[in-house]
Amino acid sequence: MSNSSGNLKIGTKSFISTVAILLGLMIFAGILTQVLPQGSFERVVDDNGYEMVVEGSYTLTENAEKLPVWRWFTAPFELFGDSQSLTAIVIIVFIILVGGTFSILEKADVFRYLIAATIKKFGNKKYFLLCIVTLICMLLGSTMGLLEETVPLVPILVLLSLAFGWDTLIGLGMSIMAVGFGFAAGTFNPFTVVVAQKLADVPLFSGLSMRVVAFVLIYTLTCIFLVKHAKKVEKNPEKSFTFTGDEEKRKNLQAEDNSILLQNKNVSRAAVTFGLSMVLILCYVVTALAVPALSDYTMVVMAVVITLAGIIAGRISKYKEKGMAKDFFSGMLSMAPGAVLIILSMSVRFIIEKGGIMDTILNWAYTMMKDLSPIAAILIVYLIVLIIQFFISGAASKAFLIMPLIVPLADMIGLTRQSIVLAFQFGDGFTNVFFPTNALLLIVLGLVSVPYSKWFRWTWKLQTAILAVTAVLLLIAVKIGY
Repeated sequence: MSNSSGNLKIGTKSFISTVAILLGLMIFAGILTQVLPQGSFERVVDDNGYEMVVEGSYTLTENAEKLPVWRWFTAPFELFGDSQSLTAIVIIVFIILVGGTFSILEKADVFRYLIAATIKKFGNKKYFLLCIVTLICMLLGSTMGLLEETVPLVPILVLLSLAFGWDTLIGLGMSIMAVGFGFAAGTFNPFTVVVAQKLADVPLFSGLSMRVVAFVLIYTLTCIFLVKHAKKVEKNPEKSFTFTGDEEKRKNLQAEDNSILLQNKNVSRAAVTFGLSMVLILCYVVTALAVPALSDYTMVVMAVVITLAGIIAGRISKYKEKGMAKDFFSGMLSMAPGAVLIILSMSVRFIIEKGGIMDTILNWAYTMMKDLSPIAAILIVYLIVLIIQFFISGAASKAFLIMPLIVPLADMIGLTRQSIVLAFQFGDGFTNVFFPTNALLLIVLGLVSVPYSKWFRWTWKLQTAILAVTAVLLLIAVKIGY
């Protein structure tokens, strides 16, 4: 069995650099609360219990007191007395339990077994495998709206990438980035397409052709980007942003002859057990699409199933059973810094909301649209969603905030409602794996010890290209009356 110290932990440099970025964003949010006026829209609750903004109801708050500067820095603590506290706690518990479970699976060589089996089958078709895995992950986001649920795939695909001679970034690219891009280029995404189309009062899943075109274009761009980078890293590994950390991870992967490992029946049974747990989770997610009430418990169910599967797999593999509890708690401890990153990322939104300027930002964007041409207006809608996305990552909550304002205005300036839905979909999704205020992105980067600064340097060109492509698609949608 492997005696490595483990690949799955939040690195010190990654942690410090990300904390610095998030503290800077908190200060920036605090400054906005000092320079922007406070105001609010009226809200009504629909039949499903969602709050919706009332068009034209924005009013400035009289004699409003600015958010004190000291509260910028107490926000991470105040967060736990806010309505978002339960969400924060669930996410934190989830990543800590996953950290403990993955520590067991890694020490029991379950991950290495899965990687070795994949290499044996696809060793001569690795670029084909790269594109197929990317396609599958994009489809998971595009059709079922999966995002957080795919976190367990990330470490496996990162290790697979390293085993093929690539880097950690390729593993992230064909997992969480692909899922995020698929989420944005949603064909049947229940959290963007369905919710937005309901609020826009257009037939559900209508306008599929344009969304399919968007999906194909984004998939093609992503594959070209990933394959090009993979070949560059193969030719010269030192050109990778994650070269130093990847070298240490590769040493752990090469600690034992894979041919011997593949003959280990105990590890084989443990790997099957873990695989079945992933199937079970996928079945739950699919069921939750048909029974929305179940979706609130997805992360809880995932945490329980993965933890139990990891412990059972560890016992089946028969690796130093007396030390399994120690490895589990060690893995949990290694992911504890992730809790700090999550709290800081959620504090940015907390400061904006408590400062009373979220609706001010929304009203400014809404007012700016009134006298624009349809061509300019669709791009402004895209921009509005991108701005709000920086502070609110939840697709459904953002839809209920934005769509009731934009839809009536779109009718007046000659935009089709379908194009508004498309603009919302694009604005909501792609930056889920780019903006540092998204807790999911920080979890994943922390899990594989990649600083946000390196992730930004690697992805910004692709994100810019996708921004340009989707903007052109929106302009075409307006021209053809989509």
